[in-house]
Amino acid sequence: MDNNADRSAELGDEQLTTLVQAVGAASTSRVPLEVTLAALAEERDDPRLARVARQLSEQLERGATIEQAVASLGSQLPAEVGGLLRSGIESGDLAGLVEEFATQRLATRRARLRIRMALAYPLLILAIVVPLVLLLSMYVIPMFRDLFMEFDLELPAMTMFLLAAAREMPWLILVLLSAVFGVPLLLRLVGGKSLLHRVRTAVPLLGRLWIWSGQREFAVMLSSFLDRRQPISSALAHTGAVLSDRNLARACQRVDQRVQQGLSLSQSLPQSIHFDWSLVTLVAWGERHGMLPDALRVAADVFDDRIEQRVSWLRRMLPPLTLVAVAAIACFAVVAMLIPLVKLIEGLSG
Repeated sequence: MDNNADRSAELGDEQLTTLVQAVGAASTSRVPLEVTLAALAEERDDPRLARVARQLSEQLERGATIEQAVASLGSQLPAEVGGLLRSGIESGDLAGLVEEFATQRLATRRARLRIRMALAYPLLILAIVVPLVLLLSMYVIPMFRDLFMEFDLELPAMTMFLLAAAREMPWLILVLLSAVFGVPLLLRLVGGKSLLHRVRTAVPLLGRLWIWSGQREFAVMLSSFLDRRQPISSALAHTGAVLSDRNLARACQRVDQRVQQGLSLSQSLPQSIHFDWSLVTLVAWGERHGMLPDALRVAADVFDDRIEQRVSWLRRMLPPLTLVAVAAIACFAVVAMLIPLVKLIEGLSG
């Protein structure tokens, strides 16, 4: 593997969680952060995490600030981690903020796991069906086509369609697989996580899950900063710094600008397409009653419930829909092949 490519690779969710928890433990125990990171760098089971921890430790030992140490790593750490450390220092509660951030990341990972579990059954069926379809289209159906041509049979429209589809099926499957696996990679390379997230949120049925997950993260982190007696503008700035959804983070910065111009939060949020109307309604209620942090926590629970309901619906509906679709295609193929064979047998018998 290319060493330079490995150095520029971003840490995964589990590695980031471990790193963030180490920073929180150091802040809680009053142990110097560079000492905790040096101990983490001795982790032999995860070379990438060990390397990042070692680089951070070395930078801090040389007198660099946390912001400078994080900036020196470039793309190895996502922007929200640097924002977390900066916000924790400025708010004076790094340990509490790190704990909140780690809890939020765990909740996000659980949501992603539920989505993957909902998609697991259809993907398993496709993994079985695709090789079978390739086998039939490349070897079995061509034998029937040669048989039909040898006897010069007049084929019905559905049989002709199946024969034509079988000829193009290998290329169609290749294009489909390239789209499923290649397009996300291309989007990530061209536009980074931001572009990939925009496309992902537009996917029918699944897109709303990513949107609600981002709304939940915004509500949780903003309420956390407000609970620490941060002014609304400062809380918005810190929230934008720690959001993993960078599109939402940029929208948060624009909301902060409007708040600084004198608008309330409930007046600023509707001016962006990134914020759900239910969030705006709850924020307005919280402002009227002086309970904005509580209203934001209620909003987070609402988005949690939406995610759970949508995932439960997908887990109930996708398996039978997948089976129905596979069964319908199989029945069409069988009938399309049987009709000419029946005519051929009748002709031979006659």
